[in-house]
Amino acid sequence: MNRLYAIEATYTVTGSAADHRFALPMHLIPVIAGQLAAELYRLGMAGPEGRSHDGLAGAASGPAPAFVRSIAEDLVTNRGRGLIVAGPRQAAEVHALVHLLNERLGNAGVTVSYADDPDPKRPSHAESIRALAEDARAGSIDTLLILGGNPAYDAPVDLEFAQALGRIPTAIRLGLFEDETSQACAWHLPRAHYLEAWGDARGDDGTVGIVQPLIAPLYGGRTPIELLSICMDDPPAGGHDIVRRTFASLAGGLDTESAWKKALVDGIVEGTAHPLHATQTADPAAILARFAEFAAGWSGESDGSGSGDSEALELVFCQDPKAYDGRFANNSWLQELPDPMTKMTWDNAAVMSPATAASLGIKADDVVTLRFHGRSLDLPAYVMPGTAKGTVAVSLGHGRTAAGSVGTAVGADGYLLRASDAMDSGLGLAVSATGRRHKLACTQEHHAIDMVGLREINRRVGELVRSGDLETYKKHPEFAKELVESPPAAPLWKEPDLTAGHQWGMAIDLSSCIGCGACALACQAENNVPVVGREQVLKSREMHWLRIDRYFSGGPDDPTVVHQPVACVHCENAPCEQVCPVNATVHSSEGLNQMVYNRCVGTRYCSNNCPYKVRRFNWFNNHRDLAPIEKMVSNPEV
Repeated sequence: MNRLYAIEATYTVTGSAADHRFALPMHLIPVIAGQLAAELYRLGMAGPEGRSHDGLAGAASGPAPAFVRSIAEDLVTNRGRGLIVAGPRQAAEVHALVHLLNERLGNAGVTVSYADDPDPKRPSHAESIRALAEDARAGSIDTLLILGGNPAYDAPVDLEFAQALGRIPTAIRLGLFEDETSQACAWHLPRAHYLEAWGDARGDDGTVGIVQPLIAPLYGGRTPIELLSICMDDPPAGGHDIVRRTFASLAGGLDTESAWKKALVDGIVEGTAHPLHATQTADPAAILARFAEFAAGWSGESDGSGSGDSEALELVFCQDPKAYDGRFANNSWLQELPDPMTKMTWDNAAVMSPATAASLGIKADDVVTLRFHGRSLDLPAYVMPGTAKGTVAVSLGHGRTAAGSVGTAVGADGYLLRASDAMDSGLGLAVSATGRRHKLACTQEHHAIDMVGLREINRRVGELVRSGDLETYKKHPEFAKELVESPPAAPLWKEPDLTAGHQWGMAIDLSSCIGCGACALACQAENNVPVVGREQVLKSREMHWLRIDRYFSGGPDDPTVVHQPVACVHCENAPCEQVCPVNATVHSSEGLNQMVYNRCVGTRYCSNNCPYKVRRFNWFNNHRDLAPIEKMVSNPEV
């Protein structure tokens, strides 16, 4: 069986899916990486530099000796069958050490392969945009084309990119929407949607893919390659011709109509992947020496600080799982989809551990002021078990000022704290309460099965989350059924024989579910389920037909997480069908619970009788202005 270890500052879906997880402030990740290297060398992970490295000796007493020892033993036992992965927000030194350890464990070329960077001398994105902002302020740019992106909103705040754009005489923005960057430019050009666009792209391994449109542009939008052709080619070329021209340069003498059609059918161009190889780390001794420095600087703190000391508190920036970097903020479906871990909708928050909140005198929904490197931002607090002590996490992508009718002024703009010297995280955060409150629209505690209130949540866990390990299953194969005693089903009428004909069913692998919520969103799209907005979510009136519950177990500092999808299970003796006075909810001959929408009179008896609480009603008559015949075909949003 596979085994996954995760070390992270705040709970993610990866951490929730891990077999073992350790909460650690972001600034201590390099220390624990050095600790892992020291333990691996102690266990005999040989390399050209020898069986051990004396400089790493101090790292053996890092923040999680028992946890790291277990990881190291598993990796050494499974040489060539394991993998160490550093997150994208980790420092370059951590990535270098991870590559070295994967090499020494025999994983390189087996569980991970490497391709050469086609342009190894190119600057980083942060370096590039800093240079652009400096050139703009110096007045050395006459005309600037911005192809997508929204740097006036999400560039490091210290660059003051929107003001820098104002120094450029002709700034032209090609974008899907008139957003913050468009407002700072002299010209905004409409960009074709990707479903209207011809294009090509390279995958991570170098493979070239052909992007084909589904429809012609509806409103005269242009793609980035078409705009560049207008600026550079005479005469300008269309998207199809540009992509075909690139294909010809890749295919060499094989640019035949059949080869082109094959690439369109396959979606990729064969033979364009970069050569893969098992990397050879340039200077292992230098990498290990760097981590010896981290070990020497280890202060012995076990888990950061929960003391409220502003110099010890850490701020971590996270990409929002729904709005991403802000580009999807104007999508109401995504705004109303509960966050996989916090179950928050229509907002972001300052996420902190119970210990950190208690040390600061902060409770959930308190509005706090975050002061970080000379800048401040007000956010409501969310107390999340499993967050590293002394860490406060803020999701980016909210607080837009020009997102559109849905996403403008939703949440707070975390980019206002994110500067070039702390793009992902940093120490030096101060947190103070403002005395105000802001109720977060979270869905986890909605739809209790009976009227006991929040005490019902504890009982619901026992009924919905029936889990056990392999040994439990071997001893008691029927343990899941025995955990809850249910009275025998007694239908009010004789049920039809459903043993013949089609039998429909859907199975959910609960051991694979990571709680991302994509299925709930897909269900909303498929059934055209409406959104209700933050105010109505606060009243438990969200309309999702499928919900993903999230339950913690264990202590608040080191809990485990279970994700439980809850959908209509099409009960054989369905309680909703037994109580409908107008027979709007019926059982089909194929075993499905079906709704006859235009019979429904909205008594809500079916919702009250549903043991899973997956029945939803909209409290608003959105179809009141429709003609009588039109109402007959409209979903009454039940």
